[in-house]
Amino acid sequence: MADILHAPALYLYPLLAGMLLGVLQIVLFYAGAGHFDHGGGEDGTVDHLLDATHLGDVFDWLNFGRVPFAILTLLLLVTFGMVGIMLWQIFPVLPAWSYAFGAAPAAVMVTKITGGWIAYLLPQDESYAVNHDLLVGRRGTVTLGPLDDGRPGSIRVRDEHGELHTLRARPADAGMKIEKGAVVVVVKAAEGPGRVWLVVPFEEHI
Repeated sequence: MADILHAPALYLYPLLAGMLLGVLQIVLFYAGAGHFDHGGGEDGTVDHLLDATHLGDVFDWLNFGRVPFAILTLLLLVTFGMVGIMLWQIFPVLPAWSYAFGAAPAAVMVTKITGGWIAYLLPQDESYAVNHDLLVGRRGTVTLGPLDDGRPGSIRVRDEHGELHTLRARPADAGMKIEKGAVVVVVKAAEGPGRVWLVVPFEEHI
């Protein structure tokens, strides 16, 4: 234990932070506050930010959205810290930063695999298990526009659980322009890389 406390801060602090996060989760659970929201807050703030960027695809691969955000963060921090400290103990002559080349990939893979197991075990009717495909047919508001044939804009949609999601979107019909603030309906996911959703004005969908 004494050796661990003298480990490089680059790995010791993430390990301690992950352990503290785990303790906080347990305390909140027994205090009746439940788990942290899947999107990193009551309004799914982290989920909103990721949905609006290509990073969302990476976090989808890590099971973000199917596993609570706090659990994925805990796995990343603890694994990165533990592997970094183990490598430091095995190869003490190397510079501290070099162990990150082994610790970072290990943290990602452990989080991916363990997160997959957790996602399989979690009840799928919980709000953090929402499938974005279920947003098809739901109304939303253009928050970053106008939406046209250029770069995708953003819309905000509320799912069946009442959670808000910010999605990258463009009009379903070529040549259409939808102004910021307009109410739209999600039609389907666009083909191609990245999560971009096709929408139509709410009036046309009626």
